[in-house]
Amino acid sequence: MAILYHYPMSPYSEKLRAAMGFSGISWQSVVVPEQPPRALLDGLIGGYRRIPVLQMGAQFYCDTRLAFEALHDGDGGAFHLDPGDEAFREWAESEIFFAVFSACSSLQVLRFLHSQVGLADAIRFVRDRMGMMKNATITPLGRKSAAIQIHRYVADLELRLASGCFLAGDSPGYLDFCCYHPLWMVCHLDKAASSRWPHLVTEWVARMRALGNNEAAAASPAAILESISGDYTKPRETVEAPFRRGDRVSVAPSDYARDETIGELVVLNRERIVLSRGLDSGQTIYVHFPREGFDLVRC
Repeated sequence: MAILYHYPMSPYSEKLRAAMGFSGISWQSVVVPEQPPRALLDGLIGGYRRIPVLQMGAQFYCDTRLAFEALHDGDGGAFHLDPGDEAFREWAESEIFFAVFSACSSLQVLRFLHSQVGLADAIRFVRDRMGMMKNATITPLGRKSAAIQIHRYVADLELRLASGCFLAGDSPGYLDFCCYHPLWMVCHLDKAASSRWPHLVTEWVARMRALGNNEAAAASPAAILESISGDYTKPRETVEAPFRRGDRVSVAPSDYARDETIGELVVLNRERIVLSRGLDSGQTIYVHFPREGFDLVRC
């Protein structure tokens, strides 16, 4: 059983919700606060703060690509893209993702947050995100430049969608899910902007959005622990030099939201980092991170 730790207005969570909806994957939901502290999740994976996190038994995936692979039974081909599509995905999930927020006025953002969480929590959310970006290595675009980038992105999507209902062809693929969630956020923040998109793009967004409308039951703390205890799978313990298996290390994103998670190193290769963490219950979980984009330091 997949358990998704998410909150409703999280774009990357929408990426996985849509992917699971399309694949017909049964999943349970843990709705977490929009900002830390998140007592239940913090007690499991430590300081890592990005959402979503996907749990599959005792395995916790702190990246949507790794989560997508896990949902497809480790099939790397499920997310393989040719170089041109990979460059487009990278553009969508990096520059365009941040441009979505830069292109909106502060009033638009506050109005949306107020509708979702109320005024007090909206103010707390903005303060939290400002603090989160203080030591970030990302330089946000100005509002005008961000709007230009989004316009270019939508125009490129229109060209790609001229030959099929989805970017992957007749049915959605990994590229669709990656390119959809930034525009899903635009639809919430600035409906006027989304109303000016070409019909091929608006229809594609509507088809993608319908995939994520599947209901999910809430996962109880007992169900979470039961899922962990029922998983006897251990990651293959391979660690590349200069680190060694069992090293106590910290892992943190290298670009933004750079809060660290500490555990014992189990896997380190070109693709991923896996830490083991002991819980107060006496159980052990394994926390998976991508190798690229994360800093690994001995404690």
